[in-house]
Amino acid sequence: MFRRHVLVPVAIASITLAAAGCGGTSASAGPPGATGSGATGSAPADSASGAESSSEGVSTSTVAGTGASDEPADQDHSSSAASASASASASPGSGAGPDARRCTADGLTMRLGRADAGAGQIHYRLTFVNQSTTACALRGFPGVSLIKRDGSAIGVPAEREGATRESTVIAPGKTAAVTLHTLNQGIEDSGCWSRPDYLRVYPPGSRDALTLRTSLLHVCGDRFTTTAVDG
Repeated sequence: MFRRHVLVPVAIASITLAAAGCGGTSASAGPPGATGSGATGSAPADSASGAESSSEGVSTSTVAGTGASDEPADQDHSSSAASASASASASPGSGAGPDARRCTADGLTMRLGRADAGAGQIHYRLTFVNQSTTACALRGFPGVSLIKRDGSAIGVPAEREGATRESTVIAPGKTAAVTLHTLNQGIEDSGCWSRPDYLRVYPPGSRDALTLRTSLLHVCGDRFTTTAVDG
């Protein structure tokens, strides 16, 4: 009888310990979410001119994929990637005033509008889109080149046409543009350049380029120019 009474408390104690083990703290389903703004580098000195003339050794954006087929002339083309340069530090506040920082390649994307033809002249609207969260400004001429699939250039970079305009402030999500100018085929005896696979563009004052995949732009008559940035 004595041994029987001893075994009962022991059994009850074992059951109590097992229940306590099942009631421990459960692991979290995943790490807690964390948000924060990335650090920004200092902006290079402002410049009104494009950097195409000093593009030797300049890093360009990585191009995804190879080759490009002709696409409809009425289709806008979006830039394939932005360069991974450090972004310029933003001015205090919204930056929408005259002290807005200069736009950098990593904060912009591009698109190329359809050809606008008339009287033997052809114009393409190249638009910069501010994809950053603060306003930025562009002033001057971009450096624009036509690029083959293997990375080599076609013809020469676009020459400047017209005067430099006042600085254009671009709010987040808004745009500014330049006009690329060439001639209709057959207007001049010099013929036409090969169609590009990419368009490489240095925003004014930038030493980093944006790359746009397109075969739309067709330069003829050895005329290839760009205006300064405007709104």
